[in-house]
Amino acid sequence: MLEKLMLSDKECENLAKGIAIGVGIGTVVGALLDNTVFYFAFGGVVGIVSSLIYSKVEENKKKKNIDFLKI
Repeated sequence: MLEKLMLSDKECENLAKGIAIGVGIGTVVGALLDNTVFYFAFGGVVGIVSSLIYSKVEENKKKKNIDFLKI
């Protein structure tokens, strides 16, 4: 169970980029819509979720390529 919570270096890098991009976009949208704090937080959450989904998709692609090569 603990292994599922651990992130590799590449996953940590993707997570950091996702948070930074989400917070940046959220801040800009929040400034335009006069609700900066909400969109800052919302952008951070969206960044975290999207980067973890991206990491899992990449992990599954890697597993499928390995399974394909075994055939």
